[in-house]
Amino acid sequence: MPGKKKGKGKKGKGKGKKGKKGKKKDKNSALRGEPGAAVKSVLRVYDENCARTASLPCVGLRRKLKASYEDNILLEKFLLEGYEDPPLDQPPMMVEPLLDALRSERYVFIKELSVWDVPLKHENVASVALLLEKQVYPVRQLELLDCGIESYPVTRLARSFPAHPFLSTIILDYNEIGDDGCHGLCAGLSKNVLIQTVSLNFCGLEVESGRILAEMVANSAVCNLFLDGNDLECEGVMELIKMVADTAEREAFERAEEVRMKAELEAEKELEVPTCLLLSAAKNSRVRTAISTTSSKSEGEDEGDEKGEGGSKSKKGKKGKKKKKGKKKKKEVEPPKVGPWLKKLHLAENGLDAFGKAGNYAPVICMRLFRKLITNSNCLEELDLGDNHIGDLGGRELLQALLDRKEAKLPTLSLGVSPMMHQDTFTLLMKHSGSLKKKGKKKKGKGKGKKKKKK
Repeated sequence: MPGKKKGKGKKGKGKGKKGKKGKKKDKNSALRGEPGAAVKSVLRVYDENCARTASLPCVGLRRKLKASYEDNILLEKFLLEGYEDPPLDQPPMMVEPLLDALRSERYVFIKELSVWDVPLKHENVASVALLLEKQVYPVRQLELLDCGIESYPVTRLARSFPAHPFLSTIILDYNEIGDDGCHGLCAGLSKNVLIQTVSLNFCGLEVESGRILAEMVANSAVCNLFLDGNDLECEGVMELIKMVADTAEREAFERAEEVRMKAELEAEKELEVPTCLLLSAAKNSRVRTAISTTSSKSEGEDEGDEKGEGGSKSKKGKKGKKKKKGKKKKKEVEPPKVGPWLKKLHLAENGLDAFGKAGNYAPVICMRLFRKLITNSNCLEELDLGDNHIGDLGGRELLQALLDRKEAKLPTLSLGVSPMMHQDTFTLLMKHSGSLKKKGKKKKGKGKGKKKKKK
């Protein structure tokens, strides 16, 4: 009797284990086969976390999550949008409830994380950095817009960049990080070879940041740099593009040398007489005799025999070498190029004028350096110098650069400049350059307004 009881107990335990395994399997299959189930669980946990931490939930994010699980699709872009003027009687909005929901539900389908108008302290930014350091969440774009982030939190965030294998875009607009924050950010960017786009519009950067950004561009894969609304002035901008312009000039010289060497080789080939023509000329110049005719006939017969014997072989060989038609292999995506080169550079409203510390001739000297960059760089696509009083002389330097670029048959450059110059110069600049389209972040159908710089 005791043995039977033990047996029943074992069976009962076994059933219990099987039952638990079955439930776990059903849960996994729901997450794989029904994307809406995963989104719904994130929404449920997010609401619970907001209630537990007394945090104000984001109405727009809840709406998107609900629409995603109703349509049975995965949500890849998460936008946590706060209020520009939050009501006094409501609790603040926090980012931790969303991050905890993503971690607890193991939601590994997020590709973009955006936080707008939500004040982030050091511990909040550290929570975002910890999410990136997990290396299982494939966040490709991180945007922290107008969150009141200062220099020390930015340095903590930048420590997570080398550990993250997916991140390619960093947007930190409207955060007064200053030169100290730029130094900490660039220290992390220099150790990452995948991030290609960095946006620091209206971040309180000054002349010193030009040198810091130049070192970062030289040691990373960053090729798209957006720096509108800062105070780099002519001195800081020259520090930023000096190494890039020198590299572009060296590459242009190497391209010219390659073209010259190819032209010389082609000229030598044209001068060389082909050997087959020399042999035929020597054969025709011989005097035909009875011996030469018989020998030529025997040679022709031997050649014919060789052709007859080897003809089938050659055909067989050709048939045997027929390549089997298979599926085309997909081209492997090459990693970004590391080095001092730029594809997009936006420097609108950066004090590029004659009123800075560099003096009256600073805009002309700065535009001469830009002329070297524009003339030689075959990868530069966009350059925005709007809202900067570069003057007519600076505009003429840019115009000559565009003409030289056209003569070198380089791609058309999209250029943005201020019309504060001679009308003819401005007209010619617009004629020889492409149109520059600015894509601003939109919030509830309205554009994000510019903030005044702190002086």
